[in-house]
Amino acid sequence: MSYVFFDLEWNQGYPRSEAEKIDEIIQFGAHRLDSWEDGGVSFSAYVRPSIHKKLHHQVKKMVPLEADSLKRAGSFRQVAAQFFRWCGDGAEFFTWGTCDARVLDTNLCWYGMEEYLDLEIYDLQRTFDLLVLHTCHQTSLETAVAALGLDAELTYHDAGHDAFYTARIGAELVRRFGPLPSETELDRMEEALRRQQRLEAVQAASQSLESLLAQEQPVLRRRCSQFPTPADCLKSRSARVFHCPQCDNWLCSGNWYQVEDRYLSRSRCLEHGRFLSCLTIQETGDGSVDGLLQVYPEEAAPDGLFHQCKVGGRLIEVHQMPKKRHRSRKNRSKARKEIG
Repeated sequence: MSYVFFDLEWNQGYPRSEAEKIDEIIQFGAHRLDSWEDGGVSFSAYVRPSIHKKLHHQVKKMVPLEADSLKRAGSFRQVAAQFFRWCGDGAEFFTWGTCDARVLDTNLCWYGMEEYLDLEIYDLQRTFDLLVLHTCHQTSLETAVAALGLDAELTYHDAGHDAFYTARIGAELVRRFGPLPSETELDRMEEALRRQQRLEAVQAASQSLESLLAQEQPVLRRRCSQFPTPADCLKSRSARVFHCPQCDNWLCSGNWYQVEDRYLSRSRCLEHGRFLSCLTIQETGDGSVDGLLQVYPEEAAPDGLFHQCKVGGRLIEVHQMPKKRHRSRKNRSKARKEIG
């Protein structure tokens, strides 16, 4: 069994048709290990473009390559067939992230090479994030190489070089942590991490809210009274609509995020920035609920408060407020006649 780490460089068009929306592969790069202690062998080949004749300006910035030099390369079918022969039978495939696998499948379908679509491709980026950084972020290849203390003598954004770095990372993860976790194990690790992040975020949000309410004076304080349920209070105009404290424009809050017994939402004035609405709901003796709305400028709140509420709080979606109905001149004159 061998381990094949591959990377792709692709070109994109300026979409005016379905064909020009395709990310066209212009380079295959790979590094194959016959064991995790093996030095490995490399593969690199350019692909002659047939969809996008010119390099996109963003691709030119990243890939040091001219379109004229690609004209001497082999076609996609030739290079792809050569690549899979080089991989051999029974190889396990690895990439950094999921984009390369998606682009490869798109190109295989476009050129009628569906026999290679059944590849099982392992996302090494996700494994690195969970094992080393304990995050769900998509770490760049360059950052991962630096984090593991690996030598970085080759340039990046070359498919062959990036595949070599990916192989080095894979071997280093096996050396440090043992066999790479399966997809099921990664799912469990990610879910446990997200639970821990939500718990930490809701604790931080609760403390930040307590600090905000105790130390800052709201620019608006309003009672929202006599609602049958908390949901009715959250959807009401009195809880969501108010004037900008500085310019008197109407503002409307969006979705609420519940943190313990408080609810946080955000609105925006185009001239004076964002405002945070904190709503505290309590039950009354007659079975209804009352709310206390307090509005603060976002800059008055502790840093990251709204993000903490989004991560750790419970999302409560509310629909857009209905627009106020305006009578036409004709209808208003008709109403006056009926009244007269």
